[in-house]
Amino acid sequence: MHICSLVIWAASLCILLLLISRVASVGLHIPSKGDSLERLWFTRLASPAGLMTIVSGTAVFALDGNLNSWLLLKLTLVTCLVICHVAAGLLILYSSRPKVSGVTGKCTALLSVILLLLLSIIVLVLLKPEQEALLWFL
Repeated sequence: MHICSLVIWAASLCILLLLISRVASVGLHIPSKGDSLERLWFTRLASPAGLMTIVSGTAVFALDGNLNSWLLLKLTLVTCLVICHVAAGLLILYSSRPKVSGVTGKCTALLSVILLLLLSIIVLVLLKPEQEALLWFL
């Protein structure tokens, strides 16, 4: 459950940023009474998947009861990913304002950070380094 929800969360965040960038660059934002596609994507897919990832990861940690130093670093990286998730939501609000600029650059920068965080989390989980190997971080 944890890995599946992580894959859905990561993919939905990446697609969301591409969608925001595309809508902003082409000027497809049409005011309407309902929510935009970006907003629906964020609230109906990305946010629930992120919540499920965090809840299932907490359950894995609680059931395993294993607190290693690499896990603390992983939780720090996941916290940064949550901050990026919030930034993507704020970017949706920013891009819906009239006469905005630099949305594509902001989306590209945020996408780069998200991809770097995801890669770091995957490598950290697969390697599970001992505390001696993490002394550079502490």
